[in-house]
Formats: sequence, C-alpha cells, structure tokens
Amino acid sequence: MLVLDMIIFQFMQSPRLAIWQQWLLHALLIWVGAELNDALVYWYEVNTNGVHLFNTDGSAVTHWQRFANHNYYQTVWLVILAGTFIVEFSYHYIFKKEPFKYFIVGTCLFSACFVLLLAAYNQWKFGGELNALWGPSIAFAVYSFCYALFRDFVHQRVNKAHRQMQQVQAELTTLKAQINPHFFFNTLNTLYGTALAENADKTARCIEQLSNIMRYTVTEAQQDFTPVSQELSFLKDYLHLQQLRLPGRDTIRVQTDLDYDGLPAHIAPFLLVPFIENAFKYGIRIEQDSFIKLQLTVREHSLDLSIQNSLFPPRPDQDGLGTGIQTTQKRLQLIYPDRHSLTFGEVAGRYNVQLHIRLH
Repeated sequence: MLVLDMIIFQFMQSPRLAIWQQWLLHALLIWVGAELNDALVYWYEVNTNGVHLFNTDGSAVTHWQRFANHNYYQTVWLVILAGTFIVEFSYHYIFKKEPFKYFIVGTCLFSACFVLLLAAYNQWKFGGELNALWGPSIAFAVYSFCYALFRDFVHQRVNKAHRQMQQVQAELTTLKAQINPHFFFNTLNTLYGTALAENADKTARCIEQLSNIMRYTVTEAQQDFTPVSQELSFLKDYLHLQQLRLPGRDTIRVQTDLDYDGLPAHIAPFLLVPFIENAFKYGIRIEQDSFIKLQLTVREHSLDLSIQNSLFPPRPDQDGLGTGIQTTQKRLQLIYPDRHSLTFGEVAGRYNVQLHIRLH
C-alpha cells in the first residue's frame, strides 16, 4: 500500500486532467504496454526457437517491421483508442453517475458490440471466418469492470487524503492560535469571577460565552464530527457575542432563529461559522440601514441554513468574500459528497445563502 499511497500523493500534487486527456493517457499506456509486450515476446521466441516469421523475399521479420505491421496495416492504435474510449465513457458517465446495475448491463452490451464490430472489421479487411466472440467479450467486460473499481478505489483514497490534509491544516491553524490555552482559560475564569463579585452580570455572561467558544475551538478542531447540540450551543454563544459588538440602533436589525428537534446527529465542526461571519462582516454597516436574517433548522437529520443580509458595495480596505466560502465549499464536497446543496449570491438586492445537508 505504500507504493499506492506515494502514487496518490503525487496525483494530488498534479493538476486534474480533463476526461478526454484521461482517455488519451489511458490509451497511450495500453498501447505502450501492448507494443512492449509484443516486442519482448517476439525477441524471446526468436532467441529460443529461432526466426519463424519471414518476408516475401525470404528475409526475417524485424521488430520494426512487426511494429509497423501492427500499427499501419492492423491499426492496433485505433482499436486501442476505440476500446479505451468505451471504458472511459462507461466509468465517467455510467459508473459514477448511474446505479451500479446500469453499469453492469452497459458494460456487457458495450463489450459485446465492440468485439462484434472489431471481428466484422477484421473479416472485411483480412478475410476469414468469425470465431467465437464470447471469450473476447467477457475479457473486455472484465477489464472495464476492474478498471472502474480501481479508479473508484483511487478516487476514495484521494478524497480521504484530502480530508486528512484539511484536518491537519485545521489543527495547525488552531494550534497557532493557542498561545498557552491553559493560561488563557484561567485568565478568563479570573475575569468571570471578578465580574460576578462586582455584580457585572452582563460582563460575566460575555466572558463565560467567550470562554465556551475558545474551549470549543480548541477541543473540537481535532474531531472529524461533533454532536449537533454542541455545535448549536457554540453558534448561539458566537451569535450573542457578535450582536454585543453592534450598537443598539433601530437601523440595525438582526433576527436569528435556531430550531433543533433533539434527535442525535453529528456535523463537521465549524462548517457554518464562515457564512455567519460573512453576514456580520459584510452585511452590517453602522452608518446605514442594515439587517441580518438567519434561520437554522435541524430536523430528522436534515440541516437547513438560510441567511439573508444587506448588500453593500465593497470598501477599498475590505477583503474579498471568496476565501472562506471557497474553503467551506471544498469541505462540503469532501465530507458530504452527494449529501448537500449550497447556493449563495445576490438575490433581489440582498445577499442570500441557502445550505442543505443530510447529516450523519
């Protein structure tokens, strides 16, 4: 498995090929392998049993002449191109997108048709009788089947490696922010006690929420999934602290609604925060009418997040919107493939985010 892991690592570092490029590369590898195998077999036969193939003038057939005969007269390269096209088509457009039974039926039909057409072509060009075709058809179908399974296995390993890399990156990011976390938590606890002693209940509550957020950040960054109840508790503290930063003005309206049915469910931690953070960062301006409307519902292991906020022209000193959202999109694709839908952008003069996840 070590060699395969090294190949997968190199694959991850290289740019992804388009489907037609994968097809041509597949055909090239098969062609090179077939020609190399033929050359080695012919060399072995000549050195073991002597020359047994001759030209019309009586001279021995050379390796170059066999190569030219295969690729010019027998058009082996064209056959390989056609065969690998069928295999790649079956993998990309049936195996990856349709139920498995369709792939089995399609592979059998494609294999039989390909071998039948190839046999008819050989009969037309070289003459002779049609031999039994079921053997080559089965061989071609088995190759298509094994190729699809191997590609899917590699695809799963690549996705797993991507998830592990993202997890490591998240842990490193968290560790960089953990400047002596025990000292930090102890300090917050001291401030919390001081606020209570001075009857500053609101300040004490804020310190407690900040402590909860930091503790959650430190502990959950190391987990692949966390209970939905804990994630919602974290979001409530986060939303409360975000709203405390805003002045109490009628021109700034923040409406939040978090609803959870209590059924056990898990979610990847910190998956929703970037959308909420963007809403407060780009949707609120102190000097203008602003609003945020957030609704989060978790029912029967389905999560639905809807965020609408004001839309303003970007300021010259303001960062772009793309980085956090793009990172979250990649996490969603890796962690919840085919289990989520995400749309975001300007709708009727406001910024809108709609996210649906089928939770574990």
